[in-house]
Amino acid sequence: MWIVLFIVGVTLSIVTFFSIKKGRKSKTWPKTKATVVSAEVEEKHEYDEDGDKHVYYYPRIHYDYQVDDQFYNGSKYKLLEASMSKRKAHEFISNFMTGDILTVYYDTEKPAESVLQPGEQKYLYVFFVIGIGLTVFSLVKLFI
Repeated sequence: MWIVLFIVGVTLSIVTFFSIKKGRKSKTWPKTKATVVSAEVEEKHEYDEDGDKHVYYYPRIHYDYQVDDQFYNGSKYKLLEASMSKRKAHEFISNFMTGDILTVYYDTEKPAESVLQPGEQKYLYVFFVIGIGLTVFSLVKLFI
């Protein structure tokens, strides 16, 4: 059992560490202007093991932008998007109208990757601490 906790802790720590690192790096990405093509709420339907249906709502802001002479389109507002309530998702997209000009941040190494809101999500730090805690706790239990 402690081996499983160790593996979970290490995996969680590594994944969140790199997500935090990429989020921090996105704060230094160059920016350019983008044009809103459309805004919609994407619904994802999933079923759990009991057959119960769950619906998740994701705001999608579709935008076009140009880097050098290459045209791109994107739809991410954050690097790691989380679902929202249906009401919040619709409120969010109501701020974006077709033709609006936005500022978009793009990865210089992969200009096709872009976001409207750069930076790391703060909740990742909680998961990082939990991962470190599980790792340390399982190591202590394994060797004591």
